[in-house]
Amino acid sequence: MIKLAIVGSGNLAYHLYEAVLPLKEIALVGVLGRNPETLRDFDQVLTTTDPLALPAADLTIVAVSDDAIGKVTDALQKKHGLLAHTSGAQKLDAIQAERRGVCYPLQTFSKLRAVDFTNIPFCLEAHSEDDFELLHHFASQLSSRVEAMDSEQRKYLHLAAVYVNNFVNQLYQTAYEILEDREIPFDLLQPLILETAQKVIDQKPADVQTGPAKRGDEGIMQAHLSIQSAANQKIYQLLTTAIKNSQNT
Repeated sequence: MIKLAIVGSGNLAYHLYEAVLPLKEIALVGVLGRNPETLRDFDQVLTTTDPLALPAADLTIVAVSDDAIGKVTDALQKKHGLLAHTSGAQKLDAIQAERRGVCYPLQTFSKLRAVDFTNIPFCLEAHSEDDFELLHHFASQLSSRVEAMDSEQRKYLHLAAVYVNNFVNQLYQTAYEILEDREIPFDLLQPLILETAQKVIDQKPADVQTGPAKRGDEGIMQAHLSIQSAANQKIYQLLTTAIKNSQNT
């Protein structure tokens, strides 16, 4: 059985907490956070704001912001076992402890949305083979997709994740605003959103690209530009150029 501690009280920490509580192979010994208010959500386990009060653990998952990883882990002790951060962008050496690792679940997390970890990829790295095996055993209790990935590979995976998640979501927001200003329901786009997402699961994105930029329909593209704000015109032109260039590679 793995004795587990969690550092952090945000979205990922909360979902990990909920996921490990029923698992027989993992004993959650405590949660460390800086905010007593958010720690109230972790009401089935010991919680503390004091690193010295966090119980001893085999594995401590550090689910905090990237900038806080170094400071937080410096305050933890050898009794907290293997320290593993959850960042996609930070290197293994963001933690300076001898026993250090990375346990990066590739997903976006919101506290109010339920999470099924079964198909969420976990990307793992550790300073030693024994600690990698510990991380692998932990992650395998949650997910069927566990991958070894070093800091260099993970850097590019995280970059790609920003494109398909954060940037795409911002485009959803732009579309939402275009329709909201004209009192057109955004949910009319939902079947299109779902179909587009399904296509890139089944095929290469370049193979399923459609639309005026793909067809070279300059008349439609100019008409689109004429009804947008200057800021949105720049986005539209940039993406149109990217689509055209993609067809030529």
